[in-house]
Amino acid sequence: MGDNKRWSAADFAALLWVALHLYTSVSAFGYGLYQTYTTRFWILLGVWLVGLLVLNVRLVSGGAGLLRFVKWYWGFSAALAAGVILAAELELIRDVNGILVFGVLCSFLTPLNQLLAFTWLLFQWLAGLPGMVRYSGGCGAALFVCLLHFLYFTWLHRRAKRREAHGPVDPGAGTVE
Repeated sequence: MGDNKRWSAADFAALLWVALHLYTSVSAFGYGLYQTYTTRFWILLGVWLVGLLVLNVRLVSGGAGLLRFVKWYWGFSAALAAGVILAAELELIRDVNGILVFGVLCSFLTPLNQLLAFTWLLFQWLAGLPGMVRYSGGCGAALFVCLLHFLYFTWLHRRAKRREAHGPVDPGAGTVE
């Protein structure tokens, strides 16, 4: 939302993508419990991915404040994926406990469920392995994607801070009239 307090089409698109993100996250979690993804779900997930890519490109020219938020969002997502891998390796997730409930609630806010669905599609060779090993492999791939996004938005955030520190370049500066 800009300084004029009116919503632009981009603001509505971002809000629509957030709603789509939450819906696909809950759907991916539900389908992922039984790994019975439907064609309708794959289309929805494809729309989510295209929306994510469009937002990534659009944020190239974003302000430092927005990029700082997006950077830490991806940092939190990476930390959650690493936490899930660590909890699985330490066998902390056995029954319904506080760690599992907290992780599931946080996973709805992050792209972890969507990325796990994509890894299920891409890594079907994991199908013969035990459940937690498959889950850890998918979380490892999700962690990789989240870390890449975190590094990308860290770079964009630094660039935006330098751009704002130097101020806009005035093409008429230095000319005598």
